[in-house]
Amino acid sequence: MQRNTLNYYGTEEVDITVANEKADGGLRMLPEIFLVECKNWSHPVDSTTLGYFVNVVVDRGCSLGILAAANGITGHQEHRSRAHAIGAAALVRGIRILVITASDLRGLQNPGDLVKLLHHRNLALTAHGTIHLS
Repeated sequence: MQRNTLNYYGTEEVDITVANEKADGGLRMLPEIFLVECKNWSHPVDSTTLGYFVNVVVDRGCSLGILAAANGITGHQEHRSRAHAIGAAALVRGIRILVITASDLRGLQNPGDLVKLLHHRNLALTAHGTIHLS
């Protein structure tokens, strides 16, 4: 894992770059390398910010980005509006964006719960065709 890494030009920062070893009981459904962006904001993350993160994921040659957004993202998952529309468009491009919230994190009891949450969100993304938070 690497934290707070700038690109060569100093124009994009990645909060966390994860090397997933796919250990037994771990994140076996997720790719070998993925990015995590953390937004501890008092309001939901908007579509512009999510779109920027999608581009950072693409620019780094990754297929998965996890957005830890304290208060979720804008729009409605059922209508694929606002930031949810960006999630749907990213999926069509082969980029998977999983969102976890502060509420999700407060509900975790152990590392296995995080694994289950991320695997569930990954499956829900495929089933629903966009970011899914339930």
